[in-house]
Order: sequence, then C-alpha cells, then structure tokens
Amino acid sequence: MKVSELGLGGHEYERFLNPVHFPGERKPEEEVSQDVLMATQGPRNELVKRAIEAGVNYFDTTLIEEAQSLGVALKTLGKRRAVHVAAETLWPLKVLGGLPRSKWRDAVLEMVESRLKALQTDYIDVFNVHMPEEGYSRKAFEFLIETLKEIKAEGRIRAIGAATHELNFLAELMRKYDCFDSIMVPYNYHRQEARKILFPLCKMLDVGVVVMKPFCWPYYGISFTYFCPADVDTGEYTPSQISLKWILRSPEVSTVVPGTNSIKELEDNLGVFAKEGKINEEVLKRSLEFALSPEGKAKLKELCENEEIARTRAYIRGYAKKALEAGGDC
Repeated sequence: MKVSELGLGGHEYERFLNPVHFPGERKPEEEVSQDVLMATQGPRNELVKRAIEAGVNYFDTTLIEEAQSLGVALKTLGKRRAVHVAAETLWPLKVLGGLPRSKWRDAVLEMVESRLKALQTDYIDVFNVHMPEEGYSRKAFEFLIETLKEIKAEGRIRAIGAATHELNFLAELMRKYDCFDSIMVPYNYHRQEARKILFPLCKMLDVGVVVMKPFCWPYYGISFTYFCPADVDTGEYTPSQISLKWILRSPEVSTVVPGTNSIKELEDNLGVFAKEGKINEEVLKRSLEFALSPEGKAKLKELCENEEIARTRAYIRGYAKKALEAGGDC
C-alpha cells in the first residue's frame, strides 16, 4: 500500500467522549444511534472530503463510533476505493479469554464483521490486533492470527496489524511470530523509545509503521501545545507542525494519524508539507520541560477550571483531571 505521510486519526473527541476513558450510558462496543450520529455528521463529511482532496489516503479507526462516522463519510463522498482504512475491535484476546474455545472462531468473525458493517464496506485495508498484551495467551493469540489470515485470504481484510502502547511486548511478538504487516504505536518527542525498540525490527521484517499520539504528550489526551512557553521562537512552523516534522524525520515512519476535529486542525497539519525550513527542536524540549514542571501541573489545574474548555472541549478537561488525580504522572 502506498500511504500518505499524513493520515487521519479516528478519535472525534469533540463529538464523542471515549466511553472507555469516560464511562457513561454507552458501552465501548455499542454503536451510536443513527439519529445521534447524523446530527453532527455533516462537518465530519466535509473534513474527510478536504483531507482526501489534499492527498490524505490513510484513515484510522478504533472505537465503533469512529468506524460508523468514517463509513458514512466515505459512502456519502463515494470515496471508499480511493483510501486505505484501518480498523480494530477492543481487546480481542481478552474477549477470547472470556469464552470457551468452541466460540473463538465465531467471536473473531464477529469482530471483523462488526467493523465491516460499521464502515459500510466489504473489505478493511488494515485490521489491527488491539493491545495484544491484554488477556494474552499463546493459544488465543495463535488462533486469532490464523483466523485473521484466513479472512485475509478471502479478501475481507488486506493486511494484519497491531496497535499498542506496550512496545517491548509487541517487539517480542514480532520476533516470535513475524505475523504483522504494520504496527501502530506512539512515537513523539516525549516517547522516543520506538526508535530503538521497534524501528530496526520493522525495517528487518518489512513492517509498516503508523504513528499515533503525535501531539498528546506528555499527558494522555492533551496536546503538548497547551504547555508551549510563550517566549519560545517557533520560526515558520507552528508547534504542531514541528512535532509532525520531528516524527517524519524517521524514515521508518510510513504515516502519522493525529486525531483531527476541525478543518483548522487539518489545515495546520497539512501546512507542514508546504515548508522546507529547519525546525527548532528547542520548542519541543521547552514544552516538555514546562509540562513536567510545577507550572505545568498548575496548567493542568487551569485546564480543569476553564469554563470555555469545559463547554467546548470536555475531553481536555477530563484528561487534565485524570492527570492530576494520578499526581501529574504521564
């Protein structure tokens, strides 16, 4: 697959709070009703349209509502065959571990079928094994991979991937089984370990690298740009563009999939490809230092108390609260 260096992440926090992180009335694998989905789908259709027109051709989805939304957008635009779509279901090995062995095949088939249905498509380009360390057993993992290979042979998925934050565990799976066509992992200025743990392995095994969380560091769910000191010189790039440029300097990276909630965010991300000057890495260094300082903890508290954020970006307030409850740990 030939993929664009900039992809589009699935998370739509301004529409749907992550039901895993913010438990509410809807369960994590429960579909959003069509009425609720369509009430705010128009802007998402336009965002996907603008991304495709700009050359973006890789779209990632994790949660069921993300797949539903992308499915509607691509069907409305008639662009399913023009892009590559990645999907996954939550904790498949944990799901298998809670079932008798006789039910495993039906469960794996249902995982794939649920995403095909949500995406309104007859094939998925990359089906990711989500967090394989959760509920891992050798028998369940081998069964899952073999069943996905059968589904791949039938043409309903084109590639098998893995998505996780646990890089060492993923590296061990890759060494033992060499079963993934691509991986999706965090890689940014704060979390650089993938460069040592996974990139050489991916190069050796010819595995594509998809980078998630290019902006959400050092605190999960909150862009580092909230901690960028006002006196730092960003040059011709915005802080977000500096982070993207820094990530894409690694030749092993195939594509980066930032969660994108607006046309403004999309245009900022795309803007990095229209500039050729050197980035000021000091921007990233200073932002990280500020975020981890007492002033950074005070900023987290400010994000919790900001009324505008509470009204328009509830997810940021929620993740700031979680960070504070964890003692400001990353």
